[in-house]
Amino acid sequence: MYLPLFVLLLSVLCQETLARTPTNPLLWFREPCSSMDMPYHFGMRGRNGIYWGWNPDVERGDNITMINRATGYQATTVSYFSQINSPSGYDGHQLLEHLDEIKGTGAALIAAVMPNGLSFNEVTPAIAADIANVVRQFTDQGIEVWLRFAHEMNWYVKPGTYRGNSTQFIKAWQTVHAAVKDIEGCLMFWNPNNANTMALYEEWWPGPEYVDIVGMDIYASKTTANFRNIYGGFYEAYAKKYQKHFVIPETATKPDDPALKQSWLKAMASDDLSAYPCLKSISWFELHKSFDYRVVMGQGNVVMEQSMENFR
Repeated sequence: MYLPLFVLLLSVLCQETLARTPTNPLLWFREPCSSMDMPYHFGMRGRNGIYWGWNPDVERGDNITMINRATGYQATTVSYFSQINSPSGYDGHQLLEHLDEIKGTGAALIAAVMPNGLSFNEVTPAIAADIANVVRQFTDQGIEVWLRFAHEMNWYVKPGTYRGNSTQFIKAWQTVHAAVKDIEGCLMFWNPNNANTMALYEEWWPGPEYVDIVGMDIYASKTTANFRNIYGGFYEAYAKKYQKHFVIPETATKPDDPALKQSWLKAMASDDLSAYPCLKSISWFELHKSFDYRVVMGQGNVVMEQSMENFR
């Protein structure tokens, strides 16, 4: 007489677990530095097999659905930015307004949560709980989230966009990590900006036990740029050394010379990068700001054809 009740309870537990597990897992469950592509994601890839996504130009009205329509591919990731504007709380509305759209595309969300309106010291457990609440609203819908908290911290402290030092950042990071570490489908993404020496990264390193993904932001300026001479040192020091997923969350070129953009796009999406098995995904900064970084939106048919030759 107890068997049907047991089966019912087991069914409920399984359904709750599945509801919290990414519908289209990308890095969740996957070995960080293995070339074995398990689980397999159906999304966009470069010709070299690296998963590909975009940072849409929200201020110009673009979104990931529009980019997918333009390319003819389903982006593997989509990156959106969100600011914590006050120490009194965080509601994540800049991310949540895209929830239904992201769910419909099957992409993983790279969530750049920026503590603009408070110091690192003001990232309290309450603020971290607010961040976790926003993350859960995505993961509860089966969306994998890469939490890119306080990205480019080593750069944004210089103009005062972020307030605090590296010690305070690490404490803030670990506070956020404690709030989200048990969320199925959420990975913590440590992402400094390009620096001149490895020591300038190391002072901001929270420790391998607090990080799931590592990556670094840089914009290529020469046609001789390739993965090895741009990312190689950082990759060796953090991805390979600590066996972490390596992701490039935003890249493009400065200046926005068309030939330079196509050269860098080819280097990232077509060149053989199999020597870097920790490298899993790249996201292009598809925005028009001080430079026109775009290779898809607002580009002519010839440029679009050149860009899409790098994908499969």
